[in-house]
Amino acid sequence: QKMPKLSTLVVVLLLGLLIGRCFTPIDAPADPGSSTQAVAAAPETWTCSMHPTVQAPSFGTCPICAMDLIPSVAGAGPDLGDFALRLEDGQKALSGIQTTLARRASAAHQVRLIGKLAVDETAIATLSAYVGGRLDRLYVDYTGIKVRAGDHLAEIYSPQLFHAQEELIVAVESAKRFGTNADESLAKISHSTVVAARKKLTLYGLTEEQMEEIVEKGEPAEQITLNAPMGGTVIHRNAVEGQYVKEGDPLYTIADLDHLWLELDAYESDLPWMRYGQKVRFEVDAWPGETFEGTISFLDPVLDPVTRTVHVRVEVDNSDGRLRPAMYARAIVETEVASEGAAAAIDLTGMWMCPMHPEVLGSEEGSCSICGMPLETAESLGFVEDQEGGLQPLLIPITAPLLTGDRAVVFVERPDLEQEGASIFEARDITLGPRAGDDFIVLDGLEEGASVVSRGAFLIDSELQLRGKRSMMAPPSELMLRMEESPEDFRNGVGVLLTAAAELGERLASDDFSGAKVSLKQVQASLEILKETQGPDSAAELLEDVASAATRMGAASEVEAFRVAMEDLQAALIALTERYGYAGTERAFAVYHCPMALEDGADWIDFEADGIRNPYYGASMLKCGTEKRTLAASKEH
Repeated sequence: QKMPKLSTLVVVLLLGLLIGRCFTPIDAPADPGSSTQAVAAAPETWTCSMHPTVQAPSFGTCPICAMDLIPSVAGAGPDLGDFALRLEDGQKALSGIQTTLARRASAAHQVRLIGKLAVDETAIATLSAYVGGRLDRLYVDYTGIKVRAGDHLAEIYSPQLFHAQEELIVAVESAKRFGTNADESLAKISHSTVVAARKKLTLYGLTEEQMEEIVEKGEPAEQITLNAPMGGTVIHRNAVEGQYVKEGDPLYTIADLDHLWLELDAYESDLPWMRYGQKVRFEVDAWPGETFEGTISFLDPVLDPVTRTVHVRVEVDNSDGRLRPAMYARAIVETEVASEGAAAAIDLTGMWMCPMHPEVLGSEEGSCSICGMPLETAESLGFVEDQEGGLQPLLIPITAPLLTGDRAVVFVERPDLEQEGASIFEARDITLGPRAGDDFIVLDGLEEGASVVSRGAFLIDSELQLRGKRSMMAPPSELMLRMEESPEDFRNGVGVLLTAAAELGERLASDDFSGAKVSLKQVQASLEILKETQGPDSAAELLEDVASAATRMGAASEVEAFRVAMEDLQAALIALTERYGYAGTERAFAVYHCPMALEDGADWIDFEADGIRNPYYGASMLKCGTEKRTLAASKEH
């Protein structure tokens, strides 16, 4: 009987515990310490997973995409600014971030060009008929034959040559007959007659050996042999056996193919890297995998207006005869880069050059081996540039910078801010020079020895975005920070003016000159309306610049002059918009830039997201340009 009573008591106790648990508040902490930790861990900032720049003090929805906000990432460390990031050593190791020291070292910039081999124009000779006659025999009857200087090419019969030989024979016999027994005056006359006869035959193309043979035989030869004026390859033949030719008719063209020219076309942007005397390496399809070499001897002073290129001549040695004229070649010009990022000049100090043939160089005074002119110093001919001594260029790996249009950004590890167990990375804007192999040359913004991120820069930039900081790939616009206050009606007037200017640019991009003139009148009308608004006094000068450029455009009778004057109009509009903003338009505007327009490059304003439509070139180079920045519509001040 006692056992059932004990069981009943246990059941009652268990029911009591359960009932008490049910009436206990669920948020009552079991441990005061755990409550403190829970409060400390509660997030103070909420953000959006898709738009990390959104920061809110409490839970809610994203104002951009309406997604639920999430707690902001904790543990970001102390505030280091918008462009710096603290990474724990473990985070750094897991992300694979690597750094490299910016160093000074020798560097070379490569320019790749396409060209074609050609005959050396200074090594071409033509054998012409010195007198009229008949070609009785051809020793060289097809092109491509290699000949030496003095080799016989053809035999010609010429009555004029026959009589000139008779004159020489008679003059020699007369001189012998008079001899030393004759009167002194007769001897001089006889001698002069022989000299004149020999001179005549020399002008007819006969050699001294041929004249001696004629005198020795004592009778004129019916056919005279024509000899090669130089050694080389016969590249053209006009002579036909049995043909009658007139004085001056070309018979053979001979070229020395042991030396060739490689003719390259360099774009305007390549010209700073071209120097006289530079070595050029090139390849041809005939000998795959093999590299040939030449030296730049001439840069054309005139730019081709159609191709926008400059002809570059390279001297090539072809003594082995493997290269042929008209072969296509792929060339590389490698230029040593100076500290300021420009091409280092070739040192020709103390050298002597030919004014007509600069490829002829000598270490001392002399004459040109081609034309015989006296050599002059390279300094006097302008081939010696000032050699500025200085440090070698500053280099960083090509994987280090983040390239964002006109900007280049690197992340630098800051040892002076280093914290225990963590690294601090700071973003820097730098100015890049040319690429040199696997490196970039840094012109400004970085010092030697700086530890730059060479691998993982994009990951750091992404982490900046996730932590709600500024991304270097898409930095916030500084336009609103620079804007001055202006009335709403003034900003609306600027929007109307920009719209008219964009339509003007569209007409020019379509090569519609007459339509562009109509659009110009709309620009001028919009400008007059804008002047009537109560705009800032500081805007008056910019408005006058717009009006002056529009007036010059209206006076232009040709589209080229119209486009040149438009550059000042666009510059004034860009300055006006960036200073005061615009409003009242449904579409945003952007600034576009073409580096080839008007020689030094030019900007223009057009609707954003319409693609590149270049008003400076039209259909000839419609897509030349890039979008520099967006001109966001200004908010009401």
